[in-house]
Amino acid sequence: MTPKTGLKTRFGLLALALALPGTAATGAAEVKLALILARTGIGADENLPAEKTARMAVAELNGSGGLLGRPVRLLLVDNAGTPLGSKKAAETAVGQGVIGVIGAFRSSHCLAMIQVIRDARIPMITPSATNPQITLGSEFIFRACFTDTFQGEALARFARRDLGSASAMVLVNTNENYSIGLAQDFTASFDAQGGRLLGRGEYQGNAVDFSAILASLKQLRPDVVFLPGYPRDSGLLISQAVNAGVRSVFLGGDAWDVGLGVGQYAGPALEGAYHSTQWYAESPNARNRSLRAQFKRAYGADGFTSMQIPLTYDSIMLFADAVRRANSLEPLKITQALQRTRGFRGASGTITFDPNRNPLGKDVIIRKYEGAAWRYFKSISPER
Repeated sequence: MTPKTGLKTRFGLLALALALPGTAATGAAEVKLALILARTGIGADENLPAEKTARMAVAELNGSGGLLGRPVRLLLVDNAGTPLGSKKAAETAVGQGVIGVIGAFRSSHCLAMIQVIRDARIPMITPSATNPQITLGSEFIFRACFTDTFQGEALARFARRDLGSASAMVLVNTNENYSIGLAQDFTASFDAQGGRLLGRGEYQGNAVDFSAILASLKQLRPDVVFLPGYPRDSGLLISQAVNAGVRSVFLGGDAWDVGLGVGQYAGPALEGAYHSTQWYAESPNARNRSLRAQFKRAYGADGFTSMQIPLTYDSIMLFADAVRRANSLEPLKITQALQRTRGFRGASGTITFDPNRNPLGKDVIIRKYEGAAWRYFKSISPER
């Protein structure tokens, strides 16, 4: 399962066409499916599990006959870890004649792709981008994950009811739509539930010195510090805060669970922190157990730690399921079949799409960092 060809696109991005082995009809014309992700730049490390999973999933499809008897060719298109790169990657994918797009993985990247996807009228499924605006008014765009509207509310509920936090401070990565949006959702819900917001700190995603923010934290002493960032920025900030004497409880969102995770950067300072996630490796879900065994067979070591593994797998299998139900490789018919998805059993849970093409009823998983490892703490279901 190594790249067969490398194409230099007119945008300077690298699109790798993967002809994966299988038993699809010999000589049948290939169908192309794009995976848009960061292979270079910020996010490259965190997207490696998604790339591995996509290769494995497409090999599985081809091993069982492909899509309607035709082999699937996976195009890996590098977005260079930026919104502009994501827009160009979407244009590259459309130019290559794909019938669908899986990705991107960050909200800021997906938001930059929306118009390209809408103009091309092809379906796109993001495995992990949680900003609600991504699917609103975009009939061709779907997601396999819950949204920040629910995630922010669930985290605020957890902070108030489970942690007993009366006060909070929110620290925002201003380079990421994900961080900005999730911070807003948490803040609104924390306030509505009687919590007191002591302050809001802002930093850029490439920051390495957080001394100004730490001074405020030490002065205000909030019960909980909400950090809706990514592993690197959140981890460095937590490490510096604990070393500076901050004793608040740190709380993060699902982005802490990408790549090697926030622990790689926070180290022992992460002890006692909590975060939300889409999934946990020990989930008793039968499809999750099967995927874990499959991933281990494919890649030797376990390595089954990133939420991008089940979410990427589910996204590809959702697409394949829609193709089969539509009995068509026409993008519009696939899109319509995706809209009608009900009770799809995935590794990350059961998926039924609501009118805005978001999964209904997915739980938020809360994990606690104890003994240098993340441990399942509880599940939070949508309140009805």
